[in-house]
Amino acid sequence: MAFVLDHPVHQYPRRSLITALLILGGLLILTIGTMPWDLRVSFNALKIRIPGDLRRLVQFGEVFAHSAGCVVILGSLLWIDVKNRPKLWKAVAFVALCATVANAAKYFIPRSRPNSYKEFVDHLFPKTSWETFGSPLTESWFDEALRSFPSGHSATALAMAIGLTYVYPRGRWVFLTLAVLAMLQRLFSGAHYASDILAGVTITVAIAFSWMWLASRRHARAAKSELTALRQNLD
Repeated sequence: MAFVLDHPVHQYPRRSLITALLILGGLLILTIGTMPWDLRVSFNALKIRIPGDLRRLVQFGEVFAHSAGCVVILGSLLWIDVKNRPKLWKAVAFVALCATVANAAKYFIPRSRPNSYKEFVDHLFPKTSWETFGSPLTESWFDEALRSFPSGHSATALAMAIGLTYVYPRGRWVFLTLAVLAMLQRLFSGAHYASDILAGVTITVAIAFSWMWLASRRHARAAKSELTALRQNLD
């Protein structure tokens, strides 16, 4: 994960492609396989009373995934760490891309958030997870209660972890922990179902692999140009 934004993989393109497809396929299967359990997991999570300090720690995790928190974190680093500013700009672009794609998908896949049902009596809960989805492009685009799928916070949090690890490899476990806390906050607050979170993760992983593939192509073209120039000089 430390070099995913700028690591050449052109030496083993077929192996890299197979690995990427297997990981993405596994995440997609996990996302779909989790959906039948979404209601049970989410409604039980809403009933859990997390102890005070632990609850505040989980709530704090949202800072790592919220747009305002990301702007403060990345903006502060850009201001302070001049040496790593070129890498930080790549991290900013990566986070912005992942957040934009995940949040744009919400407008086309309406789904009621878990906390939109918490005031209802039990017999009014949806009977299956599929009942939480609406028909594409038929619901209000501006109703936050219908923008559950996928989780933009989860996509952003993982993108932050990947981007910051690219710049500061030694902090990888700190960044990953903050990303996990952000995802747990979305689950326990009733903002998202488990499959929403996994879908957000899948989006970021897909973009990360695409980004790495494009970086690999740039490295390959640069290496080819250098080799051509070397041969011309030798001739």
